[in-house]
Amino acid sequence: MFPSGSSRHTAARALACATLALLPLLAVPATPQAAHADTAGALAACRRGEAADVSTSDFRVYGNGGGGIPGGANPPNLLQNGDVFLLLPSHYYRVKFDSWPWGPSYLEDGNGVTAPSGWPYPGSLEYSAILRFNNNPGGWVGPVHQATAFAGCTVWSGPPVRLLFGVNDPNPGDNSGYWSFGFYLYQASAH
Repeated sequence: MFPSGSSRHTAARALACATLALLPLLAVPATPQAAHADTAGALAACRRGEAADVSTSDFRVYGNGGGGIPGGANPPNLLQNGDVFLLLPSHYYRVKFDSWPWGPSYLEDGNGVTAPSGWPYPGSLEYSAILRFNNNPGGWVGPVHQATAFAGCTVWSGPPVRLLFGVNDPNPGDNSGYWSFGFYLYQASAH
């Protein structure tokens, strides 16, 4: 049964007003939502050689003391789970390993000989740059690494850490010189 003339128009107007009132609730936003930040985006940016979110082209690992990224006496954690980083050795600077003028000097991978027991990092290369990951304040995370092992885009999987470098030499006090690395960090939170 249909309403008569004027009640039909009243019902149509009421339905039109109700529909117009509901339209804002059904509307789709005109602007797209921001993309979700993730590791895949950071890894893709690293592989494409895009500008890093954090970088230094001349980080120095001193032959008589090592170094850290970030720098300072007690640096904060820098790498977060899912971040991507790259550590490129210069293969130019050398560390001299004794006080004699004719003593040996080596690039970042040392003399190529595996260090025996009694060395600071046995099983790693003698007279080489060493990298360890450290959570502030939790302590060491994972094994010791040759610093040159991270010359490709590497995804960090683990707790927040800082990068601490050492020298695989039982007597670093008489060393001089440094190695230089480029450090590039692509933060998952930014991609």
